[in-house]
Amino acid sequence: MGNWRIKLVLLFTILNIIGIFAIIPYSITLMGDQSVPGDIPTSLIVIINSTFQVLYMFVLILVGLRLQNRTGLNASLLNGLVYPKTRVHISKKWLINSIVVALIGSVIIILLDLFVFSPLIGVPKNQLPSPNWWQGLLASIYGGVTEEIMLRLFGMTFIVWLLAWITKKEKDNIPNSFYYVAIFLIAIIFGLGHLPATIEVFGDLSTIIVIRALVLNGLLGLWFGYLYWRKGLEYAMIAHISADIFLHVLIASILY
Repeated sequence: MGNWRIKLVLLFTILNIIGIFAIIPYSITLMGDQSVPGDIPTSLIVIINSTFQVLYMFVLILVGLRLQNRTGLNASLLNGLVYPKTRVHISKKWLINSIVVALIGSVIIILLDLFVFSPLIGVPKNQLPSPNWWQGLLASIYGGVTEEIMLRLFGMTFIVWLLAWITKKEKDNIPNSFYYVAIFLIAIIFGLGHLPATIEVFGDLSTIIVIRALVLNGLLGLWFGYLYWRKGLEYAMIAHISADIFLHVLIASILY
């Protein structure tokens, strides 16, 4: 592994650690009313889980960066920070697009929940603790950094690589359909990953509740995946952070 590649791995690892530990206050608040075995402090459980996550995310970073070269996917801005021959160019147009579409998508998600899913599902059986605005703000860093590393840098990259490997396609000949499949699958996987939290809120699962989890959690993931493919991972990160701030800080403070 070249020196610049080691620096890139370290850079992603540092960003990931910041994201993981930024969500700790948010997680502690959500777990506040839950019983834990052996009277173990909630904060200790969260810290142990966070440390474990740092370790396995390091592996995902290594694999994701390794496979990027074979898929045409990239993180050009971060590459430019560690690779001296790469020029860093930030597209103001796509930076604005990333944030604006994240805002529009956040509003659509809120409207879908309020006027489509809530009337069909009814009142949740359990009310989870509400983290403070600053905890939601910190948690947005986790969403934009750690989740994007997990879902896009590793997950989406792996799916594109796997499809290319199965069909024996080289990087320059990978069809667009492979990227669309990866974008869609990762959005679905992210939605499915929220089912345990959904069960905790609603008590059980029904078809409409599962659809709600997939739509509300996966909709913006389609945009994040498209940004990763077309512009680079950094734009997906910025869009994800923006969406989480809109949903969990700004809009949440208005509605709740």
